[in-house]
Amino acid sequence: MLKVGHGSHKGDGVHLLDANRTKQLQMEYKNSADCGKIDTPLLAQSYITNPLLLDKGNKFDFRIYMLVASTNPLIAFYHDGFLRVSLTPFNKSSSDV
Repeated sequence: MLKVGHGSHKGDGVHLLDANRTKQLQMEYKNSADCGKIDTPLLAQSYITNPLLLDKGNKFDFRIYMLVASTNPLIAFYHDGFLRVSLTPFNKSSSDV
């Protein structure tokens, strides 16, 4: 799965990768050796094919915010975030992002 690294939400900028596009990105980024050197805000990750679902089969995620201000001594600030729940049950064969 490929996502725009920032500035998008609600599935905007999310694309499922096929083998050709994956190989192209691996060559462009020299198998991750050039990550951080190319100024393109992209995030690639493996898609979870068996996600943890709520009781009616809906996907969910948490957005929780924490700032670690110091590690010695440990000083961390926590802020409640929010929970997002999909409106439709998860369908493994769907291509909807």
